[in-house]
Amino acid sequence: MQGFGARLPGASLKASLSAIGVSLVLVALLTAALAAASRFVDVEHVTIIYLIPVLVAAIRGGVVPAVISAVAGVGASAFFFYPPLYDFRVHNPVHIVDLVLFVFVAVVTGHLAANVRQAKLRAEADALREALIGSVSHELRTPLSSIVGSASVLAQSAAIANDARLAPLVGGLREEAERLNDHIQNLLDATRISSEGIRPHAEWVDPGDIVNAAVERKRKLLDRHHLDVVVVEDLPLVNVDSALIEKALGQLIENAIKYSPPASPIEIKAEQSERGVRIAVRDQGAGLLPEERKKIWERFYRSPRHRNSIAGSGLGLWIARALVIACGGQVEAISTGVGRGSTLSLYLPVQQHVETEAIEGANE
Repeated sequence: MQGFGARLPGASLKASLSAIGVSLVLVALLTAALAAASRFVDVEHVTIIYLIPVLVAAIRGGVVPAVISAVAGVGASAFFFYPPLYDFRVHNPVHIVDLVLFVFVAVVTGHLAANVRQAKLRAEADALREALIGSVSHELRTPLSSIVGSASVLAQSAAIANDARLAPLVGGLREEAERLNDHIQNLLDATRISSEGIRPHAEWVDPGDIVNAAVERKRKLLDRHHLDVVVVEDLPLVNVDSALIEKALGQLIENAIKYSPPASPIEIKAEQSERGVRIAVRDQGAGLLPEERKKIWERFYRSPRHRNSIAGSGLGLWIARALVIACGGQVEAISTGVGRGSTLSLYLPVQQHVETEAIEGANE
């Protein structure tokens, strides 16, 4: 039963019992109808009819009710319609093959119908969650902006700045409010990406400008680390939405800061590669397990190793991946193991022929 339970996420016992009851009633009604019809027509091969309650059971309750409905259909066919009548034993090889095929088709069909049901439930749950997240985030944004603004004004006040006790408190208040504001912005970005999609406004931009803008935006957080920025000379221009890529790179930088110890080195490097312009963020932090490398770009994914020790929503890297892919790029995560740091990279497409035409047109 554990295996069946794994196939029925979210299906309550009450819903399953209801689906089983409805399907068994349908089996009984179909059996009575076929028995009445057998007086006038040949109903020797009737098992296919019993797919109807199987589908109903799968859609209403999942795989387990579908299997029970299939067993009931097989029993009804063997007992009422296959010689010897009113006996569950079936002697005709054709009928035996018929029943075996029915069980196979019923299980497969029930599984597919259950998957459709689960997909529908997930879609409804995701839509509700995104609507709730969007609503709550918008409601929190206004008072939080007031808190950030008030904390900034207080921090600049001479009376506060000269008070050894109040200055750290106000500074901490401002820092935590800004961090919360970033989390809310991530929630809003996630809601916008899911509901509206991303509409990039591409322009020709120097990758070095993107790196410099992202670093400047995260300068306050990066001050706690030894930062090394390397931008290889003569990089080709890339035709992307610079604001989106800057935001994506900022997420990679925040990830490196979050999962590496203070004062540790962080390297940001932009270079040419076979896959386009590569902007990589390398840290000397927690590193990644092989299974984490595959999942860190998924929405709401958080490594079990860090859930209780490092705050986060699991949205940052998913947002970064969505923004980069919308601009025609790719992302990649590399790590040699736990405690050995990681390198998160984004690749921006280089369109040499388009770039050449643009430069030639400017020269004319």
